[in-house]
Amino acid sequence: MINLNKSFNNNEIVINNLEMNKYNYQYRWNLLTYCIWIPMGNYYNYDIPTSLYNSFKSYLTPILSDNQFEFYYGLLFSITSFVNIFTPFISGKLRDQYGNRIALFVLLFLVSLGQFIFIQGFIHYNLYYIIIGRILISIGIEPCGAIQTSLLSSYFKFDHIALVVGLCELFASFGTISVMYFAPKLAAQYNLIFAIQSGSFAIAMSVVCCIITIVYDLNAEFVEQENQIQNVEVNKQMKTQDNFPFIYWMIILYNMLLFGSLLTFSNFSVGILTERWYADDESAEEMAGKLMAIMWAISSFLTPVFGYLIDKYKNRAIFNICASCLGCMGLVQLWYYAPFLAINLLGISYAIMCASVWSSIVYIIDEASLGTGYAYLLSSCNFLLSILPLTISLIKIRTASFFISVMMLAVLIFITILLGIYIYILDNQENNSLDGIVKHTNKSYDQLEQDEI
Repeated sequence: MINLNKSFNNNEIVINNLEMNKYNYQYRWNLLTYCIWIPMGNYYNYDIPTSLYNSFKSYLTPILSDNQFEFYYGLLFSITSFVNIFTPFISGKLRDQYGNRIALFVLLFLVSLGQFIFIQGFIHYNLYYIIIGRILISIGIEPCGAIQTSLLSSYFKFDHIALVVGLCELFASFGTISVMYFAPKLAAQYNLIFAIQSGSFAIAMSVVCCIITIVYDLNAEFVEQENQIQNVEVNKQMKTQDNFPFIYWMIILYNMLLFGSLLTFSNFSVGILTERWYADDESAEEMAGKLMAIMWAISSFLTPVFGYLIDKYKNRAIFNICASCLGCMGLVQLWYYAPFLAINLLGISYAIMCASVWSSIVYIIDEASLGTGYAYLLSSCNFLLSILPLTISLIKIRTASFFISVMMLAVLIFITILLGIYIYILDNQENNSLDGIVKHTNKSYDQLEQDEI
């Protein structure tokens, strides 16, 4: 049975602790061990174009001029993001109707297929294959993190959800760190095709971890049914609210601007760093790649740390404001000062955002609607990402510089500071709903238990 430590004060119910059944407790850590490795192969493949910006440019010289390359490079990100304005709702519907396991496996299959087509595009100098492969990779990877969080939230929502989200981001970032460090080296030592093909080994590892995760989840469900366990999600049951409250939409807007700006910078980071700091260096791509690997390393290792702090001390709204401030400072610093400090600030900003925003979603919408809820989150990000990359490419073609683009991203992140302050005010008015704090209720615990169990 589930043990609930209850305290009553002026009709307010406070949940101090929830212990899961010992079988679920065992299974959830085994499941987590493999589940957190799933995104690594995804992100390795997703960030291949970012890590090989200069190599792509040289390889495609026979069919594209410099300006044409800049246009198609931006288009590669914009068109995939435009498609993903709509596709997260399909994966969200898939999750809500058929469960996390089927959705997760289908998404990984799409990434694998996309990687194969992407490789063929470079082998045959076929831009259509390159774009189609990129679209499939993006369709698979975008909702994968949401499905992963949804799967794990049923095991960790009441005690370690922000830490779990942080661990997922940590291992996802291993893929980005690996591709930023190894792909330029492989391209220089062997060739571009070999560097791209290395992503196939990464995605194969993700598929294996996915299968093991599904098996553990099936076993946990079987044990739960066998022992007639009922998980009572009390912190949701004790407040009556809309499926998608107003603060949820503010979080969506906040995440769209901050995540979209940071990811857009990452997509163009090698080109930006090469222009500003390594223009006369023959190994510019490797140096820029190493610097970005540092950013993602900082982000990956700090995300679980911030997740632990958020689980323990709450106050997600304050963490959101801090993430925005650091991101804005980082982009401004990047252009005017040594890039190492800026990269550190951007990595910390991304870490705080992931630990705070993604874990707050499970508290402010119903679990039955998590697939759709995360679909809106991903769709909004892709809406911005369908505009920004192509815009930056056009600005680069017109001005021959990334300066205006970097400042534009800094302004967008500054807007998220104002949004973060507004969200903080809303969260206080709603008794810290972002942290899963229970609202006042006029019902007794026995009434709630009778209504919901």
